[in-house]
Amino acid sequence: MFDPAHDCCSGPGLRHYVDCLEDLHREATHLEATEVELSEAIGQTLADDLKAPLSLPSFNNSAMDGFAFNSDRVKDATIDSPVRLPIVGASIAGDNAGLAQLKGRQAVKIMTGAPLPLGADTVLPVEAASWETDVLTFHAPYQADQHVRHIGQDVAQGKTILKAGTLLASQHLPLLSALGLGKVRVIQRPTAAWISTGQELVDDLSQTLKPGQIYNATGLYAAATARELGFDLQHTATVRDTPQDFAAALDTAIEGKPRIILSTGGVSAGQYDFVKPVLTDMGATIIFHKARIKPAKPVLFARLPGGSFFFGLPGNPISTALALRAFVYPFVRRLSGQAPEPMRVARLTRDVQVDASKTVFLMGRMRLSDSGLMIAIPNKRQQSFQTAPFAESNAWLMVPEGVSELSAGDQVHCLPFDPGSN
Repeated sequence: MFDPAHDCCSGPGLRHYVDCLEDLHREATHLEATEVELSEAIGQTLADDLKAPLSLPSFNNSAMDGFAFNSDRVKDATIDSPVRLPIVGASIAGDNAGLAQLKGRQAVKIMTGAPLPLGADTVLPVEAASWETDVLTFHAPYQADQHVRHIGQDVAQGKTILKAGTLLASQHLPLLSALGLGKVRVIQRPTAAWISTGQELVDDLSQTLKPGQIYNATGLYAAATARELGFDLQHTATVRDTPQDFAAALDTAIEGKPRIILSTGGVSAGQYDFVKPVLTDMGATIIFHKARIKPAKPVLFARLPGGSFFFGLPGNPISTALALRAFVYPFVRRLSGQAPEPMRVARLTRDVQVDASKTVFLMGRMRLSDSGLMIAIPNKRQQSFQTAPFAESNAWLMVPEGVSELSAGDQVHCLPFDPGSN
């Protein structure tokens, strides 16, 4: 049986993907907590367990428009001996008047969400009677607790409602708002700077390309996906791929004190691959450089002298995208105090053959089949410079190191492009 943690293949300096993840998790210490307005908390991670400051509902109230009364008053009602309850008032949601109180055989009109009068224990829907009636007539008993919302039936005061490490999303807002939690303590989102290297890159997509130039295919992608991946991109730059230009751009990025600095290009082994030497000259600690994966093999991770962390991403667009998802996101997740990401699983729709000497990530689509099973459809094109198959895909399909072939119907681990997608 294949052991994904076993370093089974050769390659000087190349790290197993699992070992790289362990390095990332070891280096990532949780960021400081800060209190933010609830309206600003979406996409951030709770720093502490949250306990309910009050019960929901905080008072017994009606789930329907109707009439509130005490069921014990009509327990003896029969066809031959009906019980009549005169209607003596009304309980209206939001009314600041004193809580109505029943005296003997009485009923009170009540609106949805309005407090249940003292002495009442049940509600008769208005559809069963009429707002025009002055007296409710019962020819049979009526059960208690009909259409009543009880104190704490949703949430009990003091109960832990969300655990530390929860990534706050829109579905949490009704709960937190109902509890009056206008501010929450969250782990600060890491800030980041982005450096694209290459004199051939053109950021202005309206500009006519000169011979040898290409449009920057990953700059906008980084800006658009930063929030999905959990960091705030605060600085971007595109520079010529020379050691001097890169070093100057790196110094400028460091001045903003980002938690993470990312660059694209210059991390392979060519004549113009200058990133590692510049980092070494400035005293950075190289945690790993090059991983036994495809694509994105040249990925580099380092700790800079000032405390920032650096990711050197390969320049090919698809390699850049994979490195962001497979390396940067797990690191950011750990920084933010979240548990490691649970791996999604789907069944392959066709056979795949890959190089067993490395962990291979295939572009593909995850979707539900007609029978409701999650399936994975590998794209037929997998070159790291090809943006069209990437646009057709929504997930990375991961074939672990040591596996050369998977058959249709086999399970495969998947990383959705958007970690927050279902």
